[in-house]
Formats: sequence, C-alpha cells, structure tokens
Amino acid sequence: MAVSKVSISEAKLACAICLDLLKSPATIPCGHNFCMECIGRCWHQEGGSETFRCPQCRETFSSRPSLSKNTILCEIVEDFTNSDLAPASQEPPDSRDVLCDFCADQKLQAVKSCVVCMASYCEGHLQPHGTNPIFRDHRLIDPVKDIERRKCQIHRKPLEVFCRTDQTCVCCLCAINEHRHHETVSMEEQVNELKIELHERQAEVDKQMQETTGEIGKLQQKVDSIKGTALQVKHNAKDKCIELAKAIEKAQSEVFRFLDGEEGAAVSQAEESMRQLQRSLTGLQESKLQLEAALKSDDSLHVLQEHRRLNRPLVALPFPLAEVAAKFSAAESAMIELSNHISEQLHSCFDPHLEAEGSKDTNVSISSSPPVICPREPNPDSNCRTRADYLHYALQLTFDPNTAHKHLLLSDSNLTVTDVDPECLSYPEHPERFDNFPEVLCAESFSEGRCYWEVEMSGHWAGIGLTYRGIRRKGSNMCTLIGRNNLSWCLLYSNSKCSALHNKQEVSVQSGRHQRIGVYLDYPEGTLDFYGIGSTMTLIHRFKTVFTEPVYPAFWVFLGTSLSICQLT
Repeated sequence: MAVSKVSISEAKLACAICLDLLKSPATIPCGHNFCMECIGRCWHQEGGSETFRCPQCRETFSSRPSLSKNTILCEIVEDFTNSDLAPASQEPPDSRDVLCDFCADQKLQAVKSCVVCMASYCEGHLQPHGTNPIFRDHRLIDPVKDIERRKCQIHRKPLEVFCRTDQTCVCCLCAINEHRHHETVSMEEQVNELKIELHERQAEVDKQMQETTGEIGKLQQKVDSIKGTALQVKHNAKDKCIELAKAIEKAQSEVFRFLDGEEGAAVSQAEESMRQLQRSLTGLQESKLQLEAALKSDDSLHVLQEHRRLNRPLVALPFPLAEVAAKFSAAESAMIELSNHISEQLHSCFDPHLEAEGSKDTNVSISSSPPVICPREPNPDSNCRTRADYLHYALQLTFDPNTAHKHLLLSDSNLTVTDVDPECLSYPEHPERFDNFPEVLCAESFSEGRCYWEVEMSGHWAGIGLTYRGIRRKGSNMCTLIGRNNLSWCLLYSNSKCSALHNKQEVSVQSGRHQRIGVYLDYPEGTLDFYGIGSTMTLIHRFKTVFTEPVYPAFWVFLGTSLSICQLT
C-alpha cells in the first residue's frame, strides 16, 4: 500500500496565544486549537465574566468548556517535531540558515527579515529598505525562519498588537474589531514591560545562584569535615581494637601459660606417682610370693615370723588428677565468662554513644509511657487465672522471611530462627529486611482484641517483644533495635540478666532463667505481659501504654541463640 505524505507548515501547528508549537493541544468547541495551559490561563483571567471566548475567532460560550487533550493532534505535532529535527541534524549548518525570499535561482542567506513585508532579504535585496523612503517605517529584525507564524491567521496581517485582556498577539484589524473593547498595547510596549520583569527575575535568579553556590560550598566543606572526622575516628577505633586484641591475646597467652604450667606439674606428679606405684607393685609381687611360700610351709615358727612381717598395712598413694581437672574446668569457665562479659559490654557500652533520637529516625511519633515494673500478681487479668485461660487466646505465628536479617536462619516452616553469624544467608534484597542487627518480625499483626503466644529459647542472648511497622530497618543506628526507640517494646535476656526496654529506657527485671516465655497482649487495654513458663506461670514484666496502630511480634537473636514459636493451637 502506498503511503502518502502531506506537508504541514509549522504555522498551522502553532498556538495563537504563545505562538510556539502546540503543547498538550486542546480543541475548543469552535474547532480552534491551543496549548491547554495557554487557553486555561486565558480563560482564568476572564473568570469574572459570565461568557468565555475563543481568542482566535471570538466565538463566545455560555459556560467554560471542558478541556481535554487532543491525542491525534498531539501525535501530529510530535511527528512534525521529529521529522523537522532529524534531517536538520544530518545536514551541514549552512542549510539551516534563513534564505532570501526574493532570490530567483541560487538563494542567498538572508541578513534581515521585515515584519511589515513579512519576508526575508539577502544583502542585495535589502538595499531598497535602506534607500527608498517608502520602507522607512518597516521594522527589520534578525532573520526568522518561519515568518508565517507572525501573521494573523484570520486577516493575514502582521501581529503588531498585544491584547492584555486575552494575553495574546493580534493584528491591527483584530485590535480594531474583535478586541476593540480590550486593553491593547503595542508589542514593543508590552515587551519593554516584560523585560523589566525579566530583569528583576534575572536579578533574583543571580542572587539565588549566589546563595545556592554558597550553600554548596558550605555543604562541601561539611562533607569534607565529616569524611575527615570519620576517617580519624576509624583510625582511633582501629587503634583501640588493636589494643583490645592485644589485651585478649595477652590474656590468652597467660591462660595458656597457666594451663601449660599446671599441665607440666600435673604430668610430672603423675609420672612420679606412676614410678612409686611401679616400685610398690614390685614389692607387692615379692610379698605375694612370700605369702604363698608361708601358706605352703609346715614350719609353725616360720609361719608365725612371716605373718608378723608380711601382715603390715598397705600404704595408699595420693592421686591429684581430680584437683587438676578442677583447675582446668575453672580456667575454662573463666574464659567463657570473660567472652560473654566482653560481648555484653560491646553492646551495652555502645548504647549511650551510638544511639540517636528514635523520633528523628522515624516518620511516626508515638506518645507512650516509659517502662513500669508491675508487682508479680499471679492473676493480672481478671479473665485469665491459669495458663489454660491464656491458651484460649493462643494464635499460631510464623516468622516473616522478608524481614529476617541475613545472619538469621529460618527453619521448621518459619517457626524457628537461629543466629548463624558469621555465615550470611542469600536472602534477596527487600525494603522491610533488617540489614544491621539480627532481628526478624512475624508475618502476623494485631490491631484489636487479646492474643497469646509462647517462645522457646536456647542460648544466652535474645530479645522478645512488639513493634509498629514503622520501625527503622536500615542503618547502623542503635535505635533500629527493638526496645531502643518509641515504636517498640522488648524483654531482653543476656546471659542471666533480664531487662525491659522501651524508648531507650532500660529497667533491670529480677527474673530467673526461663527457657519458655509467654507473651500476652491486650490491645484495647494497652498492656503487654511477659511470663516465665515452668511448673508455674510467673509474671516477669508488664508494659502499659496506648497502642495507636497494628503491632507485630518482634525478635532479636544473637550469639548463636535459637528461638522457636511454640505450637499452642
């Protein structure tokens, strides 16, 4: 099928208000097209009148017509723009210059365009404009490529007048007829006023550029300062860590020297005891032979003499191995205690220095009460008197893999979580995943009623609690930990220590070591209870607050600890 090509001039695709190519063209009821922004601004200025007019044909409308984008015309403008720009970029620069409209054979480059003649002239054809008095009122401008756009599409006259009422350029006939009751001025007068505004705007832009440049300079200085400070702190931290490592190596050397000394002494003592025992064994063998001989002898006197000599009590030799084992066990216990103490201090010492205001790192501000230690009432809820009563509110929870830190391994159908640091699991990137501390949330949330669940713990370090969804997941700030911000509540176990945390406030809780923890949430009452589950059900701590949005069970698992959600339903 043959494809026909129709040539369309740029003037036919120009907006009669701004004189530029149509942008988001809109067609009004009379059939004329304008930029949607231009016609909207024009009618906005007529907001006090009861009728709306077409700026081009002056047809009036009783109500403001609705404007919608003319998609077909928009595509035509886009195709025209692409077809106009593509060849131009492939042609030499001279072919894009404005050519003389009066050259017959070889067209020369135009040097001026006349806004009265609406034509462009080369140097030769322009001479009459400079010598003939007839042309003395003709205004010459720099060459214009598409001078047709400067003509009124109704009267084909030059656009010399600006209608302030309609904010559009018109010809002198339009100003006399259609725009006779409007405020009109010459193009030059309007341009002069606009240039004053543009000069003011230029001054504002220059001032803002200077201020922006100054701010950029200040920020760059701040960035350099931050980088320099961070580098210095890193060096200092590295030096301190080296000192700490040396201290640990020294402690290791001392422990090894102690163990080597105890081992050598114990081995020497054991070998000496073995030699004594060997000599004793030789003597016992001789005594056995003598006893056998005495038992076989018929000489009564000889038997009586041998009995007195051979019937001496046996001497037991000391064996110090039990004492050595106790020393070795004590040394091992001391190293375990030292390791746990250092790990605990690494976190507890960082808290007051690395924490920032939790409210500054989140978009949600929650007003809640600080942790309050409640008396260990056996029945804090009038409706729940035994564990069986709480089990009526039991729900089955599962860990959410999208939130699990990459050092946390989920297993047993997402019912068990284990810290496997330094191993790193290949979880995909997710905006809800914790990326700094080994934390994980449950997939389920609560926003009403009562609920109860239990968690089995194996290890030394674990945090069990609740959080709003808005808790910060990324970054190294300590406020990303549950309980270290105003969005979460946590019961933290570290070795034999138990603490209640909320909004960076930590309260020590006197509690024994419990392998199973029960959690009871009364959302309407704003209470969160933690119980130690054993032969009895003991209240460990109660938080009292006002919940304002759904809450999620949250967990912090560290140092090889495992947590398992118990199946109660």
